[in-house]
Amino acid sequence: MTSSVDLPRLLGCCILLLAGLGLLQLNGITFRKIGVAMIWLSTGLAVYFLFNSVLLACAMLLAWIFFPVWEMVFILRQLRVPRHRELADARPPRDEFEELADFTQALVDAGFENLDECHLKPVEHEQYYRIFMRQDGLVQATIGYIAQGNIGFHFIAFTSFGKDGRRWVTWDYPLTYGLVMPPNIAVYRALHCQDVPELYQAHLDFLEINEIKPEALAVSERTREAVRARLEETLNQQIEYNISRGYLAPASRNDSENFCYSWRGTLYVATQVLRDLLF
Repeated sequence: MTSSVDLPRLLGCCILLLAGLGLLQLNGITFRKIGVAMIWLSTGLAVYFLFNSVLLACAMLLAWIFFPVWEMVFILRQLRVPRHRELADARPPRDEFEELADFTQALVDAGFENLDECHLKPVEHEQYYRIFMRQDGLVQATIGYIAQGNIGFHFIAFTSFGKDGRRWVTWDYPLTYGLVMPPNIAVYRALHCQDVPELYQAHLDFLEINEIKPEALAVSERTREAVRARLEETLNQQIEYNISRGYLAPASRNDSENFCYSWRGTLYVATQVLRDLLF
């Protein structure tokens, strides 16, 4: 077997692997996906060149997919989601979220007013929100920070409220979202945006593409209580919709407050994760 090892090809696999790792360091989501694909492909090729076996190479490639998905399924099945969500007063999160001040200033420069800081309870991990409202009352902006242990991520969301009850949301939520959005919430996930002004412009473009003119939007109340109530309503509406569609199920017969992912919900989330990784 030693004589059959093709060192130049193995070196090529190492170069491909290192190139993939390099792409993972870039900001663009497309570069990162290409990087993951290159790492995935390099390991399969390396196994093939080492053992000269297509079967083992395919097994390695499938293992990359099977084991993370299985671990995710296990975590989802153990997760408990409270039915009723409430926002409470909060201080800014810990120092890891260094971009908070920059994001806040960018939103203020774009004509938004900082109205509220709150966190979600009850919840198994930290969920912090800083809520803004544009001076004309047509767009609500939210900076979100979600963390568990030493791992955390942030996102920005712009929301416009139609007079017909629909909600138009543009955000850069970096991970696969674990809930199905209700039909009255239209979401544009703009991961290509590099900063706050670009994301805000993407939201305006999203409204324009869907022929939503300013006169079709509700002028929302610009108070601390109002912006918090609208965010809280959206969060609870998502939970109720997922319960009604069977994605969430009661954790036990005698518990009407805590829900868990049903097998339908678990398979849905796992499928979405795979889609995000591949496409």
